[in-house]
Amino acid sequence: MVMDKRIFIIAALACSSFLPGCCKVEQKRPPVAGSPHGGAVKADEYQAPYYPGLIEEYKTLLAEDPNNLAAIIAIGNAYFDSGQWKKAITYYEHALRIDPRNADVRTDMGTSYRNQGLYERALAEYRMVLQHEPGHLNARYNTGVVYAYDKKDYVTAVHVWEELLRLSPSYPKSGHMRTCIVTFKKVIEKGNQ
Repeated sequence: MVMDKRIFIIAALACSSFLPGCCKVEQKRPPVAGSPHGGAVKADEYQAPYYPGLIEEYKTLLAEDPNNLAAIIAIGNAYFDSGQWKKAITYYEHALRIDPRNADVRTDMGTSYRNQGLYERALAEYRMVLQHEPGHLNARYNTGVVYAYDKKDYVTAVHVWEELLRLSPSYPKSGHMRTCIVTFKKVIEKGNQ
């Protein structure tokens, strides 16, 4: 329970720190939807987990049971939350060999690829998620992020986010997306003149 709270705190802060930045089209590291192992807390309550300790605990569990899916995902999440993208991907790939349709793991793996600058690979992972689980909102949101900020394809980003808003008008980042959509439509219109 303590570990879940820690991960929840980290993801919430990571997500909330990006929300105001959408209006600037030139933003370098735009927001992505928080991984499902996260949540929201007040900034003054935040204390970063000790990732090396968590990782060692998970490695101990995996030494006893190398196919413990929960431990594999948890260590992948610890690497993800600490910004160690390549290591996160290694464990996410292991998890996906056991549970190939785990949409949350595949979405986080896609985001890990994105954070390494591998945008096409990230999009491929998000597409695979949506092929098996079309209602996965974070995969949709993150697809829009990659198109908007990494590929500068504002038309596709707007389309993806408008579709997400049709599916879930109260998605947690709906206000952010609406602001971005307005901004990107102005950029698109300006480019067409």
